[in-house]
Amino acid sequence: MMRHPLLLFCITALTLAACNTPDTPTPILAEVIPGMAMPLRLAPDSTWIPLSDFCPETLPEEVFWIPEWGGGKQQELSAVGGQQGVWIQGQPEQGFGALELRLGGRSAHVPVFASVQRSITYTMPASDQTYEQVYIMGAFNGWSRSSHPLTLGSDGRWQTELSLPEGHHPYQLVADGVEMPDPANPEKVDNGFGGFNSILTIEGSGEKLELAAIGFGGNQVHDVRLLGTPGARVWGWWEDHLYASTVIGDNGTGVVRIPARAYGSGRTNLRLWASGAGQPSHEVRIPLMDGIPIASPDQLTRQDWESQVLYFMLVDRFRNGDQGNDSPVDDPSILPPANDQGGDLAGIRKALDEGYFDDLGVTALWISPITTNPDSAYGYWQDPSTDVTSRFSGYHGYWPISNTEIDPRFGTRSVFDGLVDAAHDKDMNFLLDYVANHVHEAHPLYKAHPDWATSLYLPDGRENTQLWDDERLTTWFDTFMPTLNLEREDVAEAMSDSAAWWVLNSEIDGFRHDATKHIPLSFWRLLTRKIKQHTDGTNRRVYQIGETYGSAELIGSYLGSGLLDAQFDFNLYDKAIVAFGKENAGFEDLIQVAQEGLDHYGAHHLMGTITGNQDRPRFASLAEGTVRWEEDHKLAGWTRDIRRDGLRGHQAMRMLTAFNMSMPGVPCIYQGDEYADVGGNDPDNRRMVRFDGLDLEEKRTREMASRWVALRRSRMSMMYGQTQLTSPAPQLLKITRQYLDETTTVFFNQSGVPVDIPNAEQAECILGKPLGRQIAPYTALAYSGSL
Repeated sequence: MMRHPLLLFCITALTLAACNTPDTPTPILAEVIPGMAMPLRLAPDSTWIPLSDFCPETLPEEVFWIPEWGGGKQQELSAVGGQQGVWIQGQPEQGFGALELRLGGRSAHVPVFASVQRSITYTMPASDQTYEQVYIMGAFNGWSRSSHPLTLGSDGRWQTELSLPEGHHPYQLVADGVEMPDPANPEKVDNGFGGFNSILTIEGSGEKLELAAIGFGGNQVHDVRLLGTPGARVWGWWEDHLYASTVIGDNGTGVVRIPARAYGSGRTNLRLWASGAGQPSHEVRIPLMDGIPIASPDQLTRQDWESQVLYFMLVDRFRNGDQGNDSPVDDPSILPPANDQGGDLAGIRKALDEGYFDDLGVTALWISPITTNPDSAYGYWQDPSTDVTSRFSGYHGYWPISNTEIDPRFGTRSVFDGLVDAAHDKDMNFLLDYVANHVHEAHPLYKAHPDWATSLYLPDGRENTQLWDDERLTTWFDTFMPTLNLEREDVAEAMSDSAAWWVLNSEIDGFRHDATKHIPLSFWRLLTRKIKQHTDGTNRRVYQIGETYGSAELIGSYLGSGLLDAQFDFNLYDKAIVAFGKENAGFEDLIQVAQEGLDHYGAHHLMGTITGNQDRPRFASLAEGTVRWEEDHKLAGWTRDIRRDGLRGHQAMRMLTAFNMSMPGVPCIYQGDEYADVGGNDPDNRRMVRFDGLDLEEKRTREMASRWVALRRSRMSMMYGQTQLTSPAPQLLKITRQYLDETTTVFFNQSGVPVDIPNAEQAECILGKPLGRQIAPYTALAYSGSL
């Protein structure tokens, strides 16, 4: 990305003016904030902001807090835990503000949002049933059964204080050890596992303001035309520089001018937000090339992650390209599905060379961990109704005994480097799965430093294994997988160095980070700072995406300029598979969670939207009913020969793929989902990919996936457009994506009968086969234009 330190910036923190032209010129802060600063979300009372999140090399000399347009206050610099930063007290006046960083007469700005946390008292109504102890659990506390106890009052009612963000929060009560929905709350939602959760709703502070960029040019060729809420103030950022403001007129229109210094600056971004009497708008983002809004996807590159489509491979289960390195663990206690199957890097390279990924249209490859794993059996599974048992090999790569050496069963370093180079030759990004949270007990690091691990036992004597939420930062995945104490400086330095080693010694384009929520934020700050320092002065962008199951607040807490770029949006996936996979489910819950995701992560987030993964049962089998939603999915995979049963799985997977391609974020296809593979959970969801012998419907599903990928990649509105989700009819979903003068509208029919599409004759269908003015059962259609 080109930056120009001698170009002029038009606004200072102390003399902000509502203008589109320079008043008091100040040089911009160039090459100090790598990339674009991600917006900050304040805490309810005071917020600590470490400045190294934005400036990893040289810290700013002055920081100004701008809680409202036209005013700013210098902040005192201080240190917390050895980190230089500032404390921000209170909230911006209208929910939105900025932080100005100054260094050597130069300046840059970070967008800042007010907290949306609300303090409430939850009360469980009195009943005839008496309990000894009651807890509340939900997405807001990671479904911890013990972190939020209720207190019994003199009036016989149980209650507790909660701090929750605006939105809808699924929860259950745990009364004397028994989980149950709230008996007094009629608001319930399908939990996707055969039961229901209660819903606690925290109302927002006013309606969200509207803002959209609808065109470029006009009276002035450099103007961007806007539509928005009358009276709203628009804040204009060019890259990291707050350069302009305008107010939406009474007729709902406005104009913001692209700054002159954008011309000749190569690939940059214009970012707009509106604030006023209501909640701040979603971001409007316009990618620029030499100051002109990009109208054609051909001008985007693989550095633009908004345009990317991921494909995830479990290396051992993708394709066997070199039988000479086949070496399953020689232990009869491991049943074949839990042992090495022979997939390797050479197999991925063959698929790449043969054009498999080109045909599918994906632009980024993500592979499971490839470092050395133990050559022995660990873990244990038993069929509870028989004597059948199995142990496991480390075929999956998540039990590392090295953090840099490639497992010989997967290939050699030269094969790996050649694969990455070949992907780049095809203009594809390449992501490596990295494990920082834990090591295998045979890892030399653990043998040399057993004190680097957290304790296997809690103070009360309980074994600290798989306590995912109650002991989130210390729990072990199993007794042979020590969790590293990454809050220790020496441990964090060693593990972050081993991750940064891959950035220094290979040409990978990013990481998928395993078990993200079990690792403290301090580690991610350390690693991200090292990555930025290693890539400073280059055009290399290292994309980092994490894995966290939990609330949107927990997931979002790991995102930021000094943290991760994204996480996989499992909450969206959970609602999507219910909406597309269950009969008569409707779209209300999916729309709600999708909207909350846009609010929490941003309208142009880079979150991963998935078709499935290696830890979930195959969606096609859930939709077909060959795997029941409420059953033990691992047991189903081990004990039944799960096969295809009709078309319903294909129909559901086609809609899910189309949905992911229609939403903001980075869509990710899990191997086999491109043809709607079947199976239970691990290891049955990890069958070898089939390249040949697909039946007619599997070929159609793969072709449909390719067509939806191509549609997304061919339309700016599908990648950078504003997003609106509605349900015009009970089982009809409508997604509208709008970017400047281009609009794409996508419909999904989850019912078994054709459904009318309002005003279908007013737009051109560009993907799918409409039935006149109707959409066929269990299908998706895309239209060019607004409907």
